[in-house]
Amino acid sequence: MYHFLDDSGDPGLSGAASSSSHFVLAMVQLAERVSLPELAMARQTLHLVPTFEFKYHNTNLRQKIVFFETIQTIPFLVRAVAVDKSSLIARQFTSLEGQDLAVELISQLICRAEIANSTLIIDGVPSLFLQQLRIRLSERSRQLHRERPFKKIVSSDSKRENGLQLADMIAGAIRHHTMRLRNDYYDTFKTKVTDLWEIKHPHLFSL
Repeated sequence: MYHFLDDSGDPGLSGAASSSSHFVLAMVQLAERVSLPELAMARQTLHLVPTFEFKYHNTNLRQKIVFFETIQTIPFLVRAVAVDKSSLIARQFTSLEGQDLAVELISQLICRAEIANSTLIIDGVPSLFLQQLRIRLSERSRQLHRERPFKKIVSSDSKRENGLQLADMIAGAIRHHTMRLRNDYYDTFKTKVTDLWEIKHPHLFSL
């Protein structure tokens, strides 16, 4: 199995005006690491170039509607974590910023599932992030007396990975769903969501 991971919003907890109120990480499970014909069909329907990259914050209303209608036939599963940062501003968590928070959330999300012998593909992260995530996952796996869930963890470019584009669009839809802004996109794939972990209160986040 292949797991494609992307985010929506930013992981900062500083409360800065430019910071998003919610941060979402979505991990999409697919059987193969291949181009998805459904995404090619969506591009054709929308009269887009074959290299068009679907990104939630860049797509217009029509593109989102066609995209989420088209992907319903794809056999995928979703695991996601959504952080409501307005209710997570607690002293014990302010030390976890940016990369550290993302690594911790990813590792906890992964360890909530039974994953083995898979590959994790993350959108555009540096080698230091991958190293930190591998170390944290190894630590948590030892604590839980489990085998490491992934035989390989890599970074890739979403322009070349349909799975990452799917994860990006899914993450954006989940963020708007958890913000109570709109549910229609989320409703098109909610039956494929095996875990939506919503962190709304500090005590729900364990280090």
